[in-house]
Amino acid sequence: MEIPALPRPLRSGYLKVRDRQSYEFALTSAAVALHIRGGVIREAKVAAGGVGTVPWKLPAVERHLIGERPSDRLWADAAEHAAEGARPLAHNGFKAELLKRTVERQLRIVGGTK
Repeated sequence: MEIPALPRPLRSGYLKVRDRQSYEFALTSAAVALHIRGGVIREAKVAAGGVGTVPWKLPAVERHLIGERPSDRLWADAAEHAAEGARPLAHNGFKAELLKRTVERQLRIVGGTK
């Protein structure tokens, strides 16, 4: 999958959550790119890994961010949409909540707060 570059100034980052430091694979991961101009999020790209066979784009999270001002409340509300449509199995149901927390943490790191 190819994601087009966002205009400058761009803030971006990647967070990988592992069970142990020695493990290479992620339980969950989140990649976030935000274009914030005039204190408002103009464009957002958010993707998750470690929760399916391929990385997922998270369009519901992206839609929740566009046009809003960065804040702790916004990051939490947007992250609630991270697991929309997920169908966890019996032994990996914990990943839905872990994904939300991972996305929220990365949004806070990349977007900061006012």
